Amino acid sequence: MLINRLNLLLFALLSALAGTLMVLSAIGFTPFDYYLLLACIIGSVVGSFAQAIAATIHPDGPPNKEGIMQLASPELRQIRGIWLTLRLILGAILGLVFGLYFVGTLHQTGAVFAKIWGLSFIVGYAAPKIWQAQEAALLARLRESSMDK
Repeated sequence: MLINRLNLLLFALLSALAGTLMVLSAIGFTPFDYYLLLACIIGSVVGSFAQAIAATIHPDGPPNKEGIMQLASPELRQIRGIWLTLRLILGAILGLVFGLYFVGTLHQTGAVFAKIWGLSFIVGYAAPKIWQAQEAALLARLRESSMDK
């Protein structure tokens, strides 16, 4: 059952990607722009995965006592898998938005590409903090606008 859901999700994502590529090519995206977007998405997903690992293992040090590391129940493993998947999707969305900021504004060189790609790893790692900061700023603006009326 889970495999069927994953296959359906993968098919939907690939279909959306194909449609997006057609639209982007119609409005003048260059191959460099495509590669930049793809690299930023991948970099952000990898950064998100690194942050999820750091949050899970508590990287202050390795387990140093018996009984610290325990296997989770199957239900908890499934919930963790869902959380990790959603975390990676969040990173991918933020990587796409980050990459879109640079489309068409860069010199098309390897050095520029590498710098933006490197930043996308950091953006993915910091994705939860970025979304929380955006949420706080939006709520503050809504409060201010409601007080003005």
